[in-house]
Amino acid sequence: MKKHILSIIITATLFACTPQKDTTIGLNKVGSINQNTRISDIQELFKKDSIVSRYSEGALGDDSNFLDQNDSHLIYNKTDRTLMLSIAPVNSLDSISKIRSVTIHNDQYKTEAGVGVSSTFKDLNIHHNIEKLEATFHSITVFVKDINATFTLDKSKAGVKTFTLGPVDKAQIPEDTPFTSMTIWLE
Repeated sequence: MKKHILSIIITATLFACTPQKDTTIGLNKVGSINQNTRISDIQELFKKDSIVSRYSEGALGDDSNFLDQNDSHLIYNKTDRTLMLSIAPVNSLDSISKIRSVTIHNDQYKTEAGVGVSSTFKDLNIHHNIEKLEATFHSITVFVKDINATFTLDKSKAGVKTFTLGPVDKAQIPEDTPFTSMTIWLE
């Protein structure tokens, strides 16, 4: 019995001492990624996760399909295989390039105020400085100055007409509108 209790205490101590992954979003920061992080650092930062790198070389290296801004490094949680982050470099095909942006797909990443990808427009409006809202054909982009981020809302869920383009007023967006994506810009 004493051995069993001792093993439980040792196990609990080991888990308590294991460092937690930083998942805080801030100005020029997503977890342990910041404006000085290079693409080559991703392997070390996410060594317990699965990384899938997609390069913009086109189909089988076809130069006519080359799109310079389409490189991405997808970070998946190895345990439950969920997509956590999409990381885009400043310079394509360059392992020492800094990071241009990080798109958050997982709600474990949140601002200090608790705003994440599953938050609502009301949460964002209360806790962060919304600079402007701009409508495209199918979505509304919300520009947030204090964390240098963009949030995307689906127009159909926000109640904005499909063909409305240009600036949108905050008052037009229902408070319970969810986000479809969240991107932090690092450059």
